[in-house]
Amino acid sequence: MTPKAQSVSQQLSLLLTLCVFFLAGCAPDPSVAQSQALQAAAAWFDQAQASLENDGAAPPSCHAFGLLKFNDASCSDMIEHAARLDASTRQIDSVELMKCFGQGSKEVCGEFAEIWFNSQTMDGVSVKEGMVLKRDNDEFRLYWYRSDTLFTELTDRAERREAGTKSAQMAAKQEQLDAVYTQMVERDPSVYAYPPCIDARASRSAMIGELIAQRNVTGLELDRRAEQCAKDLCLTLVGKRIAALCI
Repeated sequence: MTPKAQSVSQQLSLLLTLCVFFLAGCAPDPSVAQSQALQAAAAWFDQAQASLENDGAAPPSCHAFGLLKFNDASCSDMIEHAARLDASTRQIDSVELMKCFGQGSKEVCGEFAEIWFNSQTMDGVSVKEGMVLKRDNDEFRLYWYRSDTLFTELTDRAERREAGTKSAQMAAKQEQLDAVYTQMVERDPSVYAYPPCIDARASRSAMIGELIAQRNVTGLELDRRAEQCAKDLCLTLVGKRIAALCI
């Protein structure tokens, strides 16, 4: 046990001492399971810290089923964020035994222990962190770990993925519009006077007239609509038809 995990170890030792003192009635008591969960938690934190401080140290393991159900964070993510915190400040806030963990399709039932801690970063910033351990074959293993810092990183990742997806969708739509526009210009070169819209969404307020089938788009028709537009007229796709936008 490293000195940095001393506060958790002290609380764990107290629970274990009480368990030994009341050994006759301890076996059926939930405090035994809580003590085992806390011991597993302290060992996991110790190993996480050691693996980041020493390249030769093996990292702690994470429950495979927990990673499958909550795949937004990897085992490496959990180890890294746990080891970022000042272990000497880690104080147990609550310990709860549970029959099930997760909701909906993520819910799994069995023997779980949920532990929350009040901790601090190396800079002294207060952080809440929690872990859920699952007992299989009489051994508790880390099933899920999150902290304020890990929650923030996962949120940032999700936002970046969403932004990337939207950008890819816009790029694909623009590519499709460019291809359709090229075909229309080849059929009627006068259409070239009205360029394709860039990153514009069709709205009723911006549209001039109704949607036009691609084969019916002509320079003459667009000239007529442009007379109703005091700005610039551009063309975009709505489904397979063309909208003339005044933007």
